Amino acid sequence: MTLQSESGLAFLNRTLDQELAAIARGASLECLVCGEFLLRRPAGHVCLECRTLLWDGLEVPESELEFVAQAG
Repeated sequence: MTLQSESGLAFLNRTLDQELAAIARGASLECLVCGEFLLRRPAGHVCLECRTLLWDGLEVPESELEFVAQAG
């Protein structure tokens, strides 16, 4: 994505850290893998299309894994 300015083109590429921060604060709900919408869960986000989990912590609760398996 680019933005036209008086001085030329300014590139608006975002890093993975910036994308994850945007998802964490709710500014973006787009899956980083497939581009579909993310579903907000109590401790993270899940993509029902490709089953990607973005979790706030080191371990995903088993109940959430069952939820993703049933939804996909």
